[in-house]
Amino acid sequence: MTTLERESAYRHIYEQILSCGPRLIYSAGLPAVMEAPPGVHLESCVNEKAAYEMALAGAIASKRTACLFSVDGVYETLDPLMSSAYTGVKGGFVVVCMKEGPLDVTPLGPFSKLPVLVSDGTVDDLASAMSFAFDLSERHEMPCLVETLLPKGLFPGAAWKAPRGSSAFVKNQDRWAAIPRFRYELHKALNEKIERIRGELEAYRGNVQVLKGPRGVITHRACTNGAPQDASLLTLGSVFPLPSRVVSLFIEGREAVEIIEGDYPAIEVQVRKNQKTDGMLRRMEAAAPCAAISEGQENLFGFLVVRDKLGPASAINMAHGMARSGREKILAVTDVDAFLHSGLPAFVNTLYNGSEYLLAIRAKGRSDELARIFLGFGFGRFFSLDSAGDLPRYMNENQLTVLFYEGEL
Repeated sequence: MTTLERESAYRHIYEQILSCGPRLIYSAGLPAVMEAPPGVHLESCVNEKAAYEMALAGAIASKRTACLFSVDGVYETLDPLMSSAYTGVKGGFVVVCMKEGPLDVTPLGPFSKLPVLVSDGTVDDLASAMSFAFDLSERHEMPCLVETLLPKGLFPGAAWKAPRGSSAFVKNQDRWAAIPRFRYELHKALNEKIERIRGELEAYRGNVQVLKGPRGVITHRACTNGAPQDASLLTLGSVFPLPSRVVSLFIEGREAVEIIEGDYPAIEVQVRKNQKTDGMLRRMEAAAPCAAISEGQENLFGFLVVRDKLGPASAINMAHGMARSGREKILAVTDVDAFLHSGLPAFVNTLYNGSEYLLAIRAKGRSDELARIFLGFGFGRFFSLDSAGDLPRYMNENQLTVLFYEGEL
């Protein structure tokens, strides 16, 4: 995706957020083309974690609030995000994440207990998902996550709508400063709330099925891997909590069911837990261009690929550990935001211990800044990577090497 395409996509999402009537919008590194209309506070924070915390505080004070991130960026918010279902909010709080690579937001639903909606990026579907998410968040007093593909079509300019009610912080020590006994009560209440949300999602119009034959496929709207043309298809617009009745009725009419989703089986885990499948369910591996998936490992042009699946820049420490244990041909993949967030100490540790692997950093137009950082502590083996197809030329490197790239790997 070019910088111009990315800015255009974010602007379309931003305009759709404005049409939902927020008072506060936070992000990290927003394109300069975005301006806040009167009555809206728009702020670009130093990173996604800070943006999430600012937004959560605003929503606790009863203000309708939104965050705008990439899918990769939301994984940098895990510290505050993982407890925000318990903390809760008084105003609607929606986190909209644009999918720019293979990573999905969907695994965060079962882990954080936050509702997760997904959109295919079309005008009507994205508008429906965001409007539903804000209403859901306000009714149940908890944040809601929305993942969307690159927006498709022309989005009409959207005027800000003033939200109902006024800002107010409601003191509730049982929630804002919950000791273990109160947290246990919150946990029970949260489980009941999730079941109520599940019931509402049974009628969510983003869950669409097309019946064709005895073979069934379950996927979600932000999944880019195509299903077989002759299969019956259930495309979910709500991934967590899974609409059990919709899924159950679809499975009952099929002879075999396959699930297509990202690396982490968020849909599959819920289906196996809540549905009787009698051995008829299996997972269809997602296809990745120029890559192969075998035994849970991703390989790209002969490199073992390690991504940030345990947190920002976690790929660096993971690659270092693999290299020190004797594994060769390792490609660690991260981005500039994650690197500046948590990657610097991990990289210095790699230098200190003399590991050898290939580190690819998605620079997002900040290659010069990264170059100054590396030169500052005496490391000069960094190069620009024009495309993934150029990776084989680094196959025989026998020392730590860093590549700056744009686009996707």
